[in-house]
Amino acid sequence: MATTNNYTLGIVLNEMEFGESSKIIRVFTRNYGIISIMVKGAMTPKSKNLGVSQVFGVNEYLLKKGQSFFYIGDAKIVESNFKIRDNYYNLIYASILLEILEKSSIHGEANKKVFDLMRKSLYFFNFTRDPISLAIAFELKYLSFIGYRPKLDIKEKSYFSIREGIIDFQDPYSFSLSRRDLVYLNKLLYKKFEEIENEKDMEEIDVNRKKYLHNIIIKYIKYNLDISSFKSDRLFN
Repeated sequence: MATTNNYTLGIVLNEMEFGESSKIIRVFTRNYGIISIMVKGAMTPKSKNLGVSQVFGVNEYLLKKGQSFFYIGDAKIVESNFKIRDNYYNLIYASILLEILEKSSIHGEANKKVFDLMRKSLYFFNFTRDPISLAIAFELKYLSFIGYRPKLDIKEKSYFSIREGIIDFQDPYSFSLSRRDLVYLNKLLYKKFEEIENEKDMEEIDVNRKKYLHNIIIKYIKYNLDISSFKSDRLFN
């Protein structure tokens, strides 16, 4: 069984039980992209790999390559992001970001820029008071990084098409947006997470309006990235 020469950072996207005490985790690594890791004995209380196989965690791994899976040679927790679970809304909005990443990434293809974006967004989900804005910010930045940035020209009144972004006319695939909506979306696209978290203007947008805008962006993602559904869809309806 070959061992990779270097340690790599990885974010745990999801987990699946395997047998009585093991599990398979899907990990977005900085050096190798998304991979599957078999974690033997991970579900036993005294397992040394229990902590490094938790969803949302950022860990450092030394990996061994098997025939079907990677295995852990050595690992340590870098950022547990465990506080995300303390708030229900932070949990569900952070969860859909992991699912978007997993369903739209090519297995085994690294993207360090996207990795760093996801890592930073998860850090802020530990304590954010505005998980919807943070989720939309990640989604817009991610779309931009992978070449699917929607058109967000600021106009007095326009329509957002799930096929291309802002258009001047209504079609069966579009939703009405105001100038205020577009200013908000552009701030989320271009501002840093730190600035978004401290931006007072974000509080002026009604939470139901934010949910409406988030739903539109999710529809855009599904259409353009060819994703039929997310496990978390029912939580946002």
